[in-house]
Amino acid sequence: MEYVRRAEQSVSLLALLAIWVVATMIVGAVPSLPTPPEVVVAFVDAATGASFWEEVLLSTFRVYLSFVIAAVVAVPLGLLIGRSEVAEDLLFPSLEVLRPIPPIAWFPALTIILINPANIVRFIIFLAAFFPILLNTIEGVRDIEEEFSQAASSLGASSSQTLRHVVLPGALPSIYTGLVNAMGLAWVSLVAAELLSSTGLGYFIWNAFTAGEYPNVVVGMIAVGVLGYASSALVRWLGARQLPWLQSETV
Repeated sequence: MEYVRRAEQSVSLLALLAIWVVATMIVGAVPSLPTPPEVVVAFVDAATGASFWEEVLLSTFRVYLSFVIAAVVAVPLGLLIGRSEVAEDLLFPSLEVLRPIPPIAWFPALTIILINPANIVRFIIFLAAFFPILLNTIEGVRDIEEEFSQAASSLGASSSQTLRHVVLPGALPSIYTGLVNAMGLAWVSLVAAELLSSTGLGYFIWNAFTAGEYPNVVVGMIAVGVLGYASSALVRWLGARQLPWLQSETV
């Protein structure tokens, strides 16, 4: 039942909080780890200022913009590669060569190509989100039984109609799995990219660390965690609305 699941999820979060409290109580174990009350005070201080919320909004905008662009590019490309052997032979090998390169490793080259730090951060997030969506789209297309497409063709459906009414719906569960994974990786790459920039939550965390303001470090980490969780939950919710027959698996 739903309320049982919510209770179990609350227990999980409370257990994490309990581990944190116990860690701060162990004498000498983690002397620099801020306690929950210290973090609450730091959050209240940060929340009363406009600069913290500006960083939150900026980072959220970067993630969502890059995520949407990645989805718009990766889904059609994945459908093409999954449906066409020629496209697979021409495109997939080069993409597979690029895929293992960590997005943050592009930073030095991007500083020469893009120059603008904001564009660099957005491109790094785009790369992090692009490949999970692409690969899941390709696998989703390949998992569709060929007989379905043949049946649609035998009934007079054109290639575009088969793609729209057979291939895309059949691949949607895998596509949404890729979208959920991509959203999480987008937030991970955001922090890494912003550590090297001068704006956003990643910079907020790094700046707090260098200044010795460790409670603010945790505030930034929690903010990223909550925003990432909420973003993935949003993608799951959208997936559940599009795929009601899989709602129990996606929510």
